[in-house]
Amino acid sequence: MIWEIDDKSETIEGLDESGRPDPAYAAALGLLPAPLGRRALAAVYDGAAWMLVQLPFLIGSVPLLMKLAGGSISAYGLVNHPGFTLAVVMASITALLSLALAIVQWSLHAVKGMTIGKALTRIRTVNVRTLGKAGFLRLLLRYLIVGAAGLLPAIGSALFLLSPVFDPERRGRGWHDKASGVWLVDVRAGLNPFDEKRMRVARKMVKAEPTRERVVLPSLATPVDPSQQPAYRPGSRVSAGVLGVARPHDANERPVIGLPVAAGPEPEPQGEAGKPVLGGYRAPAKPEEPASGSSAPPPAATPPAVGAAGPGAPVVDAVPRQRREARTVAVERQRETPAAAAPVAPAAAPETAAPAAAPEAAAPAAAAPAPAPEAAAPVRFGLRFDTGEGIGVTAPVLLGRNPDASGHPGATPMPLADSTRSLSKTHLLARPVDGGIEVVDLGSTNGSGLIRGGAEYALSAGAATLVTEGDTIRLGDRIAAVVRV
Repeated sequence: MIWEIDDKSETIEGLDESGRPDPAYAAALGLLPAPLGRRALAAVYDGAAWMLVQLPFLIGSVPLLMKLAGGSISAYGLVNHPGFTLAVVMASITALLSLALAIVQWSLHAVKGMTIGKALTRIRTVNVRTLGKAGFLRLLLRYLIVGAAGLLPAIGSALFLLSPVFDPERRGRGWHDKASGVWLVDVRAGLNPFDEKRMRVARKMVKAEPTRERVVLPSLATPVDPSQQPAYRPGSRVSAGVLGVARPHDANERPVIGLPVAAGPEPEPQGEAGKPVLGGYRAPAKPEEPASGSSAPPPAATPPAVGAAGPGAPVVDAVPRQRREARTVAVERQRETPAAAAPVAPAAAPETAAPAAAPEAAAPAAAAPAPAPEAAAPVRFGLRFDTGEGIGVTAPVLLGRNPDASGHPGATPMPLADSTRSLSKTHLLARPVDGGIEVVDLGSTNGSGLIRGGAEYALSAGAATLVTEGDTIRLGDRIAAVVRV
């Protein structure tokens, strides 16, 4: 039996194949590096707060110590000086305030990612791998590195202060930041990483699969501009709409289609210049070349029907039935007469009678009513949630943990799974309208938002908002994309 042991190791998102933090992932979440100018201003604010707690010592103790250092009084005189007690009290107050300030600054920096100066300049310090709390040990290491750099006169401090400028990742991380594994981010223009709700939504948006787009097929049309290079071009195109290569013919030769010759040992009929007639059919004589031995004009040639050009291919004849029957009689009479005899004249009689029958055949088609155009199908929209499930909004729908439809008659309650309990019982109303979906926040506790173009807009409670394809709706910590059904 194989036992599976769960080590409960937390999966860290945003790491590349080598396990290093990926700057592109942080940028996709909306995290921005803190500007160097505001970082320097935050250091000035922290230094000013530190100097403020030193004032009791500077005012009550330093003057007496200066007298001792200058030789004005001895050590015995210092102890018996009337201001010695006040100097000790002031020094004690400064020590207690300094210790309290150090603990507060360290705790706030480790848990909330900010000091007094960073809070005023809207900067936060995070763990560069997890994008969360930096932790006490990392910040203690950072303070020790900065303090050790100050032991070198001027050069050490200057190098560490200028090191963020030479960051190859352009994230403003100095040597002390890289050694301690932290990163300073800007929460004024970017996302606050300590806003847990916004961070969960941002991580879901980055991890969500994009909507599949329709594949654009290449055009079958040949470009009009001869200099334009087509992306796709068929081999050839004939008038019948069939792809293929049509066999060319001479300018004076036109493909003529007639009736099939009866089976027999007759040789293959020949056309002009000894060329075989297309499709193995006998072509009628041309009007300008009457047959020898007769002065009667031959029957007029009918226009060729559209068909495939090749031996043995089927033929689509467009002449009426009366004309085909008359031509069959004419061909049978030609076979009975000698080859030099001219075609019989009665063959032309049906030709003149054929136009009279054509309108009668076309009359029923003209009298038939034209089919009514089909109405375009209405465009419908739906919601696809971050869990992969989707619903079509064809009627009013109530969304929430356990929606109550008593106050919204006609709406269908749709409960949603919510492990973080960020959804209200009756959170949102969605109803179909022309061009999209109309959503109304029903006074939810954590609110709703519309994400459009990378920016989120809060939805006012009770106000209807139109959303369409490409928009994303936030319901507490859940998100749903508007898609076309």
